[in-house]
Amino acid sequence: MPRTRKRIGKKAGMRAVRAAEPQDSQTDLLSRLARHMGETLDVQQVLQSVISDACQLTGAKYGALGIFDEAGRITQFITHGISDEMRRHIGHLPVGKGILGLLQREPKPLRLNNLTKHPQSVGFPANHPKMKSFLGAPIRLGDASFGNIYLTDKAGGRPFTERDEHLLTLFSSHAAVVIRNARFHTSVAEAMRQLETIMDLSPTGVMCIEAKTQKTLIINQEAKRILGVTVKPGEVFPIGKTGIETRMPDGRKFDAHEPTMARALSRGERTIAEEMRLVFPDGHSTLVVINSTPLFNARGEVTSVVSTIMDLTPLEETERERGEFLGMVSHELKTPLTAIKGSAATALGSKRPLNPDETKELFSIIDEQADRLRDLVDNLLDMSRIESGTLSVYPEPVELSAVIKEALGQFTHSAPGRDVQVQTDGLQAWVTADKRRIVQVFTNLLTNAAKFSPDGSPIAITATQDGQAVEIAVRDVGRGIPPSKIGNLFRKFSQVHSDAKGNLGGTGLGLAICKGIVEAHGGRIWARSEGEGKGSSFSFTLPLAAAQGKTPEQEPDQTSVTKRGERTRILALDDDPQILRLVRRVLDEAGCKPVLARGVDEFFTLLDAEQPDLFLLDMNVPGATGLDLLKRIREGSGRPVIFLTAVDSPEIKAKALKAGADDYITKPFSPIELTARIEAALRRHSMGDVLDARPPFTLGDLGINFGERRVSVSGKPVRLSATEYNILYELATNAGRVLTHDQILHRVWGPEYSGETELVRSFVRNLRSKLHDDARNPRYVLTEPQVGYRMPKG
Repeated sequence: MPRTRKRIGKKAGMRAVRAAEPQDSQTDLLSRLARHMGETLDVQQVLQSVISDACQLTGAKYGALGIFDEAGRITQFITHGISDEMRRHIGHLPVGKGILGLLQREPKPLRLNNLTKHPQSVGFPANHPKMKSFLGAPIRLGDASFGNIYLTDKAGGRPFTERDEHLLTLFSSHAAVVIRNARFHTSVAEAMRQLETIMDLSPTGVMCIEAKTQKTLIINQEAKRILGVTVKPGEVFPIGKTGIETRMPDGRKFDAHEPTMARALSRGERTIAEEMRLVFPDGHSTLVVINSTPLFNARGEVTSVVSTIMDLTPLEETERERGEFLGMVSHELKTPLTAIKGSAATALGSKRPLNPDETKELFSIIDEQADRLRDLVDNLLDMSRIESGTLSVYPEPVELSAVIKEALGQFTHSAPGRDVQVQTDGLQAWVTADKRRIVQVFTNLLTNAAKFSPDGSPIAITATQDGQAVEIAVRDVGRGIPPSKIGNLFRKFSQVHSDAKGNLGGTGLGLAICKGIVEAHGGRIWARSEGEGKGSSFSFTLPLAAAQGKTPEQEPDQTSVTKRGERTRILALDDDPQILRLVRRVLDEAGCKPVLARGVDEFFTLLDAEQPDLFLLDMNVPGATGLDLLKRIREGSGRPVIFLTAVDSPEIKAKALKAGADDYITKPFSPIELTARIEAALRRHSMGDVLDARPPFTLGDLGINFGERRVSVSGKPVRLSATEYNILYELATNAGRVLTHDQILHRVWGPEYSGETELVRSFVRNLRSKLHDDARNPRYVLTEPQVGYRMPKG
């Protein structure tokens, strides 16, 4: 009897050991999974462990885990026990039908032990591995559904048990936490990226310093630029160690002055709008205004300090220019007035009768100086009208040669003997222009060319057609322009150097007025020079008239923003009601139908309801960025998009144009310019009708249907962005010819992007990738080193 008890006790102990083994294994695996979740942010790796460990604990041969997006579609499919070859044979991911569809709808596990031999009848693809038993569970956390997890074919053909179901529920809970945390981390990271982008675009420097360690928590690019530091978040900010001296705004030294941030850190003192001048070790100084606010903890201790710093140099420069302008105007007014007064006094006060020649000379002086006064006043009034948006421009079809002829007549009258060569290569173009205003532009450019070049040197006028525009250039062989001055040429009061005789003279308004007039026509103006002593070239564009070679009576102007029979619908988005009111007034006066939205939701509602012909977008509105909106628009519409924004950043402008925007206007804007830009965008958009007549282009497997703007390779459609298509279009329509980087930039982006060859290279790389064109041995887009690109003839 004792021997029997001993045998029974031994068997019971062995059963207890065997029963404990799965429990120990379960505990070990779950502990390992929990540690894994805390050690890595690699969601794919953690979820692979989830499905593999679930199969190991339950004895399942196969396992799969599917993750849904917000629309309920499976975006990730992670498997265990299925070979790569078998996975390829499955062909496509399981969809929400049958058993898997039931898992999506029901918040509880599903266990089946007698599956049919035809898995497609329960919602699996026909080539899915055959299953005998099935155990699945939804991946949920509260009301949120993230996907599902399922296991099949338990070892030995045994059915899945209630214990297996419990284990799978634990694993699905782990997976739900992992996915939720990953999505939260992604959303936080995206929000941080957006915040960093907004801060780096801010024209005000922003920084936050920790009080105890003086480590930098936040610092944007503008703060680094103003202070001349390269410190990064996490590094100690060198307070008092930068070598920067703070002085009064007028440059005088403070008697005793503790830096603003130091006062905030040490005494918790708040500073509002303190103006000071920062003097740097190299001697240069910057006028700034600083705000500093300490942040306190619950015990009243300073934990950190947030500071903003604004560079007042542009305002200081404006103030300096204003003073120079007043001095210049005073001088320019006094000079002719002195001559007029002197001539009149001589005529009236002469003690002897003046002979006719003397009288004529005095009155000629009065007449010439009165004209000079009139021109000065006209320039001042024109500049004022351009800035206020009230400059009168009345474009109509006019023959370009007639405009040039009239401009030459006026110029040669004031500068007799100057040699002006006109080269149009037989171009007989009609442009849409206000003749009087464009003659004013020509006269100004010709006068500048004569003023800054030696007497007797030639001046050239060239005109060439570029798409739906004419490019006109005035070139001289004079003093040229330093590269550092090119960017400021078209600003008010900008004067590069004195004339050929050493006189500065002039108001510095001429080129600014030219820019305003050309842009009011929807064109652009720019300057080029190889440097001082190498001459200069001033170019501008004008739109071709809709009917070439016909008078307005023969063919009505088709460039108006008002379409025949109905008003052009323009959808404008801006969160500033004053801007929207101004846009409404401008569009109403232009004969358009303004459709206005103050928010993103309202914008998309109106987008569907109104089907607008053109979009005006602000770059930053609550709820979305302008680039996000542009992407959404381009998914369903090819209509023109113009950014109307206060963000005056070359980088953002380049991104917008690269993403497919048609134009980019910075606030404040001229109503005339806005109307002209809208007309130009609509005119470019209507160019598609002209392209229909061009036969398709074929080069090997590459096909381009110009009329439908469709591109294919080996018969398969290729989706290109608007900019990529425009580059391909220019290369294909000039097949056999080399297009330089500048020619591509000019035709695709516009002349103001001259010299930005890296922009072209970047887009060509993307284009080649989409066309499957090997850059090392290209078939379609060939590189001409240091020059540009070409396509072989089709």
